[in-house]
Amino acid sequence: MNQTDKQALRRAVRSRFPGPEARARESGLLCGHVMAWPVYRRAEVVAGYVPLPWEADITPLLADVLASGRTLLLPRVEGERLMTLRRVERLDGLSAGRWGLPEPPEDAEIVPVEQVQLMLVPLEAMDRSGMRLGKGGGYYDTLLAGTEAVTLGAAMSWQWVERVPCEPWDQPLTAAADSAGIHLIRTKDTERPMIL
Repeated sequence: MNQTDKQALRRAVRSRFPGPEARARESGLLCGHVMAWPVYRRAEVVAGYVPLPWEADITPLLADVLASGRTLLLPRVEGERLMTLRRVERLDGLSAGRWGLPEPPEDAEIVPVEQVQLMLVPLEAMDRSGMRLGKGGGYYDTLLAGTEAVTLGAAMSWQWVERVPCEPWDQPLTAAADSAGIHLIRTKDTERPMIL
């Protein structure tokens, strides 16, 4: 599947967006499942992201990590396909970055991806094998390849698809959360047991 096909899949999934009320309802259920998940509760360093209007609203999770005194990291775009994870201590201190998305300030501490214990990953679409379709910039490819963290996709019901086309460098996620619960996914690396 080429980039044109991937763009068509992104458009098709976005066209299924049922509106803000359904998003709010599903997001509330999703966040509740994550907050009750032992993996989330014991993670001391959590990487998240600021969601777009058609993505799951995970801001309650971001606020909860901060309120519990744990370390919250958010991405900052540094250049072409380059993104760092930076520590934030409040969500109202973010500013528009390269793509207009709220990001940590330039002076926020950079934390190596190796220190992340749980990474919440944005997605346009996801399949049951753990493959995700991102926005096409390639920013998460390097992060996902370089982390041993549990990686969790936040999927709305309309973002599930039968198959996400993947390239050799694409990394499957460890698990997905949706309004029905947490779905554990086998990692491709059978040599390494998944400890959840």
